[in-house]
Amino acid sequence: MLKEYELFVDSFQFARKNFKDNAENSALAQTMGFESNKEYNEIMFLREITHTINMFNDMGDIMRLYSKNPETATTRLANLLSMISGKESESV
Repeated sequence: MLKEYELFVDSFQFARKNFKDNAENSALAQTMGFESNKEYNEIMFLREITHTINMFNDMGDIMRLYSKNPETATTRLANLLSMISGKESESV
């Protein structure tokens, strides 16, 4: 979980630096069909951090499920971990 949190902090800082009140992407936003540069920045910001938010939601679901059904929670955790390790091996 701490590693995922660290990745979230990196993504958040990247998103904030590149998409928070950034006027440099106006031409790109217009070319891509966004109504405004602000809309483009908001969508790109969310796109950058959504994968981590989804991972935190999955981990929260597993923790809530564990007290009711430990076997199912263990299976979901194993599936989640295999997804994470698969992504890490793809990026190497």
